[in-house]
This record gives sequence, structure tokens and C-alpha cells, in this order.
Amino acid sequence: MKTGLTANELDRTERRNTQIPKRSFIREKTDIEVSALPVSIQGNQYLVDFGQASHPRFHKVSKNKECSCGALYCEAIEAVCQYLQAGGLRAPDPEGMPPCPICGSKTYRDRNWDGKYTKTLGWRCEKGGLRHFLEDKAARIKKHLAENPHRVQPALGSLGVRQDQLITH
Repeated sequence: MKTGLTANELDRTERRNTQIPKRSFIREKTDIEVSALPVSIQGNQYLVDFGQASHPRFHKVSKNKECSCGALYCEAIEAVCQYLQAGGLRAPDPEGMPPCPICGSKTYRDRNWDGKYTKTLGWRCEKGGLRHFLEDKAARIKKHLAENPHRVQPALGSLGVRQDQLITH
């Protein structure tokens, strides 16, 4: 004959009846004020003003994290990241596709050619079709290889290995 709950059963019933507080995802406050950052929205891009002492003074940063000055690691890109993390407004998405870089005619999306790792949008040209997309992509790859000739990047105490140093038979 059972007269009461055992210690195990009592512990289980207490856990079952205890309310678990719901987790609330509250954004942590940052020490950067949005208004203190020199970032504004201009069209589909972010305009960063570094003041009169800087040359160039204004930098335009696209949603692809590319700066108008051409530098890969521009301070303007970091300023836009901080601006967005501090709660700044996002720039609107561009309407339509940009013109073809080869011939300048109209382009339209082709999701089959979206870059899986590069996150670039796939497209086709009205006049040149897929050929113009692939020519543009090949030109970007050639430019990147010319800027970064190392197959194995240099590290501490190492010179690295360039593409032209590899011997293939």
C-alpha cells in the first residue's frame, strides 16, 4: 500500500509543475549611436562621409560590401557594418538588374547561374545571352588572379608559392 510520493516522484512532479521562463531575445545595446556615424542612404547604396580632411571624402558602399574607391578593405565598409549593427536603416534593394557590362543592353535574372559561394546574382543579356555573363565572370576571375598571384599564400617566414612557380607535365 502506497501512502505518499517517493523522493523521485516528488522531484518529477515539481519539475513538471515549474514554469520555465520564456527566453526573450533582447538586442544588446551598443555603445555606438546611429546618429554619430557618418553614414546615410543614397539610392540603393550607403554614402559614407569622412570629412574634408579625407581624400576621397565621400565613399559609396553597395549592398555587396564593395566601396566606390576600389579598396577591398575600406574603412567605409566597416563604418556601414557598424551603422547597421547599431540599428541603422537598410538601403532599399535595387529595382531591376544593372545593364550588361559587355554591351550595355538590358539584363534579366537567371537563378541557375547564381554564385553559391560568391553570392553574386546570375543573369543573361538580351543581346548576348549567357555568353556575356560568362565573359564578365571570366574577366573578374582573371582580374582576381592578376591581383593575387599566389597559389599558396605567404605566411610567417614563408614566401608562398606563385602560380608561375608550379611545374606541371
